[in-house]
Amino acid sequence: PGDRIVDAMLSPSGKTTADLYRLLDETIAKFALISFTGTCEALPLWAYYANNFAGMCLEFDTRRLFVSDFQGEKLREVTYARHAAPSLSLNDFGPGRLDEAIISRISRKRIEWAHEKEWRFVTGTVGSKHYLDDALRRVYLGPRIDPVHATRVCDVLKRRPVEVLQGKVRGFELEFHKLQGPAPLVDCERVGAGRFSPADDLYAEPELRGFFGASYDKLLEECRTTALRPNMEQLAGIDISGVKRDVVYFHTTFKLRNGREVYEKRYFNKQMELIEGDAA
Repeated sequence: PGDRIVDAMLSPSGKTTADLYRLLDETIAKFALISFTGTCEALPLWAYYANNFAGMCLEFDTRRLFVSDFQGEKLREVTYARHAAPSLSLNDFGPGRLDEAIISRISRKRIEWAHEKEWRFVTGTVGSKHYLDDALRRVYLGPRIDPVHATRVCDVLKRRPVEVLQGKVRGFELEFHKLQGPAPLVDCERVGAGRFSPADDLYAEPELRGFFGASYDKLLEECRTTALRPNMEQLAGIDISGVKRDVVYFHTTFKLRNGREVYEKRYFNKQMELIEGDAA
């Protein structure tokens, strides 16, 4: 009924609510979903999505995925129900409401699929997504994978910090054993320049030493370890936060394999412990 009222208001312009819904349809059609689950051991998922146990499963560090082409995207846990959510209406077009209204609907499936325990990235555009090399932690190969494919996967990943495992079914259990360990960071193929110079990057050394005290060496170790990460380009800034004087921010630039640079800002306390989420 509300649509008819809006149609009357829009009539002088020659527009109708149908035009608004059409624009919304065109916008949603550009979205893409990337699906995840919480385990590599769910046998139905191997049957559905991994070529009946002949494919592979990728394990990601979700926090590092956000430092990539997924920056600013939303990762949502799928909800399961017996009925679809109501169709979008003009009431959902209000400020701050439309995004949530859309995402809640495309993160919803019938209750029969609840065993998948799915999470979804809802991305603004369709297309390839690049991520940090060390965001990919493990590759699990299915027990029926072609040995030629298994060898090729190992070859591709031999200079990356990624562990490769092979699955085997024993009774009702799916077990994995290691085919290839992750390459040490120092031996990994580099994507970024890995620039770190204590003299240049720790220009506020006296203040930082006063802040950290005995933990200053932990800061140096974190800098050196970060510089070894394959995609690390350079440290963009390390200093005491101007807002909260009890934390230090650690700003790093990374280069993805598509050449795009992305940024990460982390916060540490005086014990050089990472501060998560809102605490930062």
